[in-house]
Amino acid sequence: MATNEYQVEIERPAAQVFPHLVGSERRMRWMGALKESKQVTDGQPGEGTRFDDVFEEAGQRFEVEAEIVELRPPELIKLELKGSAFESVVTQTLAESDGTTLLTTRIETEYHSALARLMSGVVTGHAQKQLEEDLERLKSLLEGG
Repeated sequence: MATNEYQVEIERPAAQVFPHLVGSERRMRWMGALKESKQVTDGQPGEGTRFDDVFEEAGQRFEVEAEIVELRPPELIKLELKGSAFESVVTQTLAESDGTTLLTTRIETEYHSALARLMSGVVTGHAQKQLEEDLERLKSLLEGG
C-alpha cells in the first residue's frame, strides 16, 4: 500500500474550509488534475454520496468513482476512490484553533494491475507533488491570494 500525506494551515475557520472539500464545483477550483466531477446521487452530499470524476494528468485521462463513506462536518470527510488500476481511501481532517484550520489529507492507495504496482513509486511520488500543490492552491483560494 502506498501512502501520501500533507498538512496545510488555512487562516479560515473549519466551517469555511469544509464546503470546498465536498462539492464538485468547489473541488474543481483547487484540484489541478480534476477536469470533470458529477454527483450521481441525489440530494446534499452525505455518507453514500457518489461522484464520477475525471482526472487528466500528463496526457492521460483517468475515470474515478468516488463515494463519501464518512462525513462529520466540519471535522472530517472520508472517501473511497475506485479506478481501473487502483483503489484509494482519502481522509481529510480539519482541526481549528483561533480561527485557523489545520487541514490534513492522507491518501492510502492499493494498486491492482501489475503495471500500476511496477510504477507505484513514480506514481506515488507524482501524487504527493500534486497533493501538495492542490492544498496550497486551496489555501491561496480561501485566503484570497
